Order: sequence, then C-alpha cells, then structure tokens
Amino acid sequence: MMRVAANFRIARALQVSSPALTVALSLALAGAARADEISDFYAGKQVTMLVGFGVGGGGDTYARLLARHLGEHIPGKPTIIVQNMPGGGGLVATNHLFNAAPQDGTVIMSMLAPTILEPLMGNKNARWDAAKFEWLGNLTRDFIGCVASGRSGIKSIREAQTREIMFGATGPSASSATHPYALTNILGYKTKVIAGYKGTSEVWLAMEKGEVEAVCAFWASQGAVQKKREMDTGLFVPIAQMGPEKHPIFKDAPLVDDLARDDEEKAVMKLIFGPNEVSRPFAAPPNVPAPRLKALQKAFWDAAHSPELRADAEKQGLYVEPMNAEATGAAFKAMVTMPKKIFDRAAAAIRAPGGN
Repeated sequence: MMRVAANFRIARALQVSSPALTVALSLALAGAARADEISDFYAGKQVTMLVGFGVGGGGDTYARLLARHLGEHIPGKPTIIVQNMPGGGGLVATNHLFNAAPQDGTVIMSMLAPTILEPLMGNKNARWDAAKFEWLGNLTRDFIGCVASGRSGIKSIREAQTREIMFGATGPSASSATHPYALTNILGYKTKVIAGYKGTSEVWLAMEKGEVEAVCAFWASQGAVQKKREMDTGLFVPIAQMGPEKHPIFKDAPLVDDLARDDEEKAVMKLIFGPNEVSRPFAAPPNVPAPRLKALQKAFWDAAHSPELRADAEKQGLYVEPMNAEATGAAFKAMVTMPKKIFDRAAAAIRAPGGN
C-alpha cells in the first residue's frame, strides 16, 4: 500500500483546487488503491485451476493452455496450478468448487456446460445452484459429435436403430454417457454405456483395444489435432454430430437435430446437446469479492488474446475463439431459463435407460 500513500501525498502537495480535477484525481487514486489491493492479495499466492476429468482429455488440455498464461495477467502474478479431480463426469470437482473450495479468488475451474445443468435435470448428487457460478469466460466454441472405432464397422448412428452400439464414458453424468442415453430415450436407439473411465484419453484407448465401440463428447478440435491420424486413416469414424450445422471433421455423419421427429424432440435435443457450443468455459465459485472477480475476468480476456497463448495454441493445434464473461453468463442464463416441460423431458432423457 506504499504506492497509494505516496499518491495521496503528491495530491496534497499539488493542492488541487478545481472541483473537477479533485473528483478525477480521487477516482484515479481509488482505482490505484483497488489495483494495489488485488496485487497485494495475489502476490506470492497459488491459484488452483480444477479439472473434473483425468489428464490428457480436451478439458485438461485447454485448462493447461490457459493456466500457462493466466498468471501473467493477474495483478501480483500468482502461480497457476492445474488440479485434476476426476469423478462423476465432473460432478466431484464441481461440487467441490461450489461447496468446499475457498471463495476468495484462489480457486477456479474448467467446466463443461452440460454438467452445470445437472441440478436442473434432477440430479440430486449435483449440489450446486446453476445460476450462482461466476463466469470468467469461454476459451473456445467447438463442435461435438460421436465417433466409432474403425474395427467396429459402424458407419452411422442410425445403425443403432437395429443393432446395439457400445459407448465408453467417463461417468454417468458426463456427456459421453448422457448423449447415448438421450439417443436411446428420445429416439429408441439401441445403446449400451460402459462408464468409469478416468478421462476421454482412456476411452480412446479402450476403443482401440476393442473394449468399447464408440464415444460421444468427441470434439472437432480433437479430431483436427490429437486424433487427426485416427480420423484420417479410418481408425475413428464419425457417426453423429451435435452442432448447429455440419462440421468438416465429422463429414457426412447425421446431425442429431435431423433425427428428431417433432418440434418438442428438437427442443429437448437443443437443451441436451446445445450447451456444448459453449465448449471450454471457466468459472469461479460464488461470493468471490467483486474486485478480484473483475480482475480474474479481465485476466482471462487478456490471456485469451495474448500473443503468447495464441502461439502456444497454434503449436498444439488448439482452436481459440473466446467469449467474455458477460457473453458466457448470458449463454448460461438462456439455458437455465428454458421451460420446465423441456427440462423435465431432457432430465428423463439423459438418465440410464433400464438401469443401463
């Protein structure tokens, strides 16, 4: 706080007499005081970035990308560490953030949009209020789909109308599980979900070994980089896509919207699959002091646009198209205010059919 005290001494020495200049100087000094307080708080501290999945998946990759650069843009330049907390398809980490983690700006989290909606879908294990998270921003807008292993011989999700497709998943509440459940519960498709893998990288390995045949929650960005060889050689075959329009990575795989048989089914599918368009959101828990929250939001935006992060992303082949905190919050508000009728049907659709 020595810089602030020095500024006040300078102001007194100048003996500013103009009321307008006095007000302007007071505002400037107040802003400097807030900046110093934030810098003093974060200096020498460690900020933890939670990831609700194992190492190597998409959420982990994007979290580590941001973590390498975020600290440089937070006043005080704290150290950022990534802590993987897999379990329940992100539920364990999200519950921890909302209920147990310090709410002082030292813990943030890499989220998945569908996980945030779990309480509204009736999941009693999701112990948070979806409207109370504080959003830092969204690092990219990606497209999501399902792919099958080439060895399975599956070419399209429509084959599940007549034969069972076995999907690997990280947890029963993860998109990798709820997406096949929804296809079964809404359309009557035959699916079986094997949940419990620690991350999508383990599901990919299980596909290559023949333990499972397919996976949903497969991002176009993953198909363009991490699994480009598998996509190019036919080891992985796109069988469905959930975006608002077709993506080149998923080729001619059908859009799930086109599989819907009426307007209500389309609305339910939009609620289930649509949130994935906010692909890599980052959040803080409730009650973070407003000045620190604003500092984190600004740091997110500055880091996402920094030449260093962009070069890092390009080196890894990661796509970055950020949304600021306001736009990310607005997107989630639109989700949580959908009609209850649609939420109720969606909630039923993403549960394991028949104890699957």
